[in-house]
Amino acid sequence: MGSNGSNTVYELDRLCNIKDVKVGKLYKGVITRTEKYGVFVSLNEQTRGLLRQREMAGRRIEDFKVGDEVVVQVIDVRPEKREIDFRYVPLREYRVEKVRKAVPPTTIKEILDRGLVDMRGEVVRIVGEVIQIVQTPGPTVFTVTDGTETAWVAAMDVAGLRAHPEVQVGDIIDVTGIVSIRDGHLQIERLELRKLEGEEAEKARKIINEKLDKKSEPYRDIPFLVDSPVLEDLRPKMARMAKMIRRAILDGRPVVIRHHADADGYCAGIALERAILPILSEFSPDVEAQWHYFRRSPSKAPFYELEDVTKDLVYAMEDKLRFGQKMPLVVLADNGSTEEDIPAISQALAFGADVVVIDHHYPGEVVSGKVEVDSYVSCHVNPYLVGGDSNLTAGALATEVARMINKDVSDEIKHLPGISAVGDHAKGKEAEEYVKIALKDLTKWSRNYGSGKEYTVKDLEKIALCMDFEAFYLKFMGGRGIVDDILAVNKREIYRHEKIIDILYRRAKEMIDRQMQAVLPAMKTEKLENGVVLNLIDVERYAHRFTFPPPGKTCGFAHDHVVKKYGEDTPVITVGYGPDFMIVRATDAVGEKYGFNLNRIVGELARKIPEASIDGGGHECAGSVKFVEGLRDRVLSSFIEVLRRM
Repeated sequence: MGSNGSNTVYELDRLCNIKDVKVGKLYKGVITRTEKYGVFVSLNEQTRGLLRQREMAGRRIEDFKVGDEVVVQVIDVRPEKREIDFRYVPLREYRVEKVRKAVPPTTIKEILDRGLVDMRGEVVRIVGEVIQIVQTPGPTVFTVTDGTETAWVAAMDVAGLRAHPEVQVGDIIDVTGIVSIRDGHLQIERLELRKLEGEEAEKARKIINEKLDKKSEPYRDIPFLVDSPVLEDLRPKMARMAKMIRRAILDGRPVVIRHHADADGYCAGIALERAILPILSEFSPDVEAQWHYFRRSPSKAPFYELEDVTKDLVYAMEDKLRFGQKMPLVVLADNGSTEEDIPAISQALAFGADVVVIDHHYPGEVVSGKVEVDSYVSCHVNPYLVGGDSNLTAGALATEVARMINKDVSDEIKHLPGISAVGDHAKGKEAEEYVKIALKDLTKWSRNYGSGKEYTVKDLEKIALCMDFEAFYLKFMGGRGIVDDILAVNKREIYRHEKIIDILYRRAKEMIDRQMQAVLPAMKTEKLENGVVLNLIDVERYAHRFTFPPPGKTCGFAHDHVVKKYGEDTPVITVGYGPDFMIVRATDAVGEKYGFNLNRIVGELARKIPEASIDGGGHECAGSVKFVEGLRDRVLSSFIEVLRRM
């Protein structure tokens, strides 16, 4: 071959790969390694081949040094093996022509559909939103979604320093890189990365949002497990909440579930958990997504306490700083509807979290379908908003929302509303239908996988009690796995469920009987002039402390004891009190005959005795009240006076 300027030598840009190399053409390269059998020549960062001894035009291997520029001719290309054979061409004069590769944009889904193995080593280009940034000991890893799927983008920079510091979570980037596989998922090794700005970014963001919005659509029209006008009226709100949860998963936003620490609350939390985790595993490239992007925690109080939100925010801020995660979507279940929830919700919002609520507690006065907390939360599902009441439990509402999120989990969770209805003493047609479903479902699964047990309402009561018992010892832990077995969500382990229920129920009953032996003799019962049977218990002095059952449950069991004596139709009110609190339980007859509503009475007392700092509430006929210890007697006497005037 001649040595004149008419020779054209090609120089690959960094986007070219082995498929852009042509046999017979001359290329400019750099020696990157020498071996006994030849030297390796790189045409760019990802394309290299071998120059063997016999193709060196009389030169020796020792004549070539790492870093030397050389001109080589391609004599063979084997793309399937990623191999190229070169021949050395000692040109001194030649014309260099750049080979520039234009990579058209594609979608992550198209890459995955073509197969990771087949696409490995290919140069691709995607445009997507950054939903997480993690600095590893090696590259900076950007988690990117383009609305179709999610992928990792790895960018290596100076060791220990973050690549592309100008890119933040939420930015839109245009990435060209090489397809690789990491932990079985798509990773693109960055060749070029550009942050989009202005109109270009907004146009791309709009396209991505439209795709994610479509993908996050819930199963809006799935039939509810029971016929209920209240549920149908709530359907738009429930579908919106299901969509928000699905969208959070697709956006790479962690989901935090906070539920009340009782049977109803756990049923609500577990139903949502069972719906969310499979979707999280499906759509996130992180193999441990269920641990990194989801957390479920119980709340001791029937509202979102400042202590709870502080823990949630600390975890969220640490994850944001350490792993580049977004602030979470907080789902409050079996709490969140009342005025007491607003301070904690406001704090969560101030730090960039979003809050939604599934609750059945009395939310205050409803005006045009809204209550005070609606000004703070993004979505609020509560039967009171559409004329319903607390008999439609949080466990039932959350189960129906969960089925909208993921219809495939229906068989796992459809018995949970029945357990929550029994545990929360819910009445009415919906509660009865949910109980029937639970009995049929659990009996079926016991026959298939367990002892063949025929489930009764008494068995549901046992499950609910065991859940309350275990919740007392779980405290602030979610109890994943243990709770699944107690609530019979692991259907293939229903034999273990039956065994653990027998163990826990026996122990719970022993502790309840022990508590009642102390409490019942000390309970003072009086029949008021208006016919109300009033029971007073000092649970601070006449009950075992710091053990099961706690004061609220103790008051409830004592109340049930009196109701059995007088009958369900008798207006019975039981008040358990301590230094700075009182717990109230009342039969439905009190509400029906006298219009009793604990929440309204709490508001009345708070206005009457402002110096007592009274707050609290709950359901109309069950809840708790807090006040200043020094004014306990005045608060208690004022409360009793209200009962006398009913």
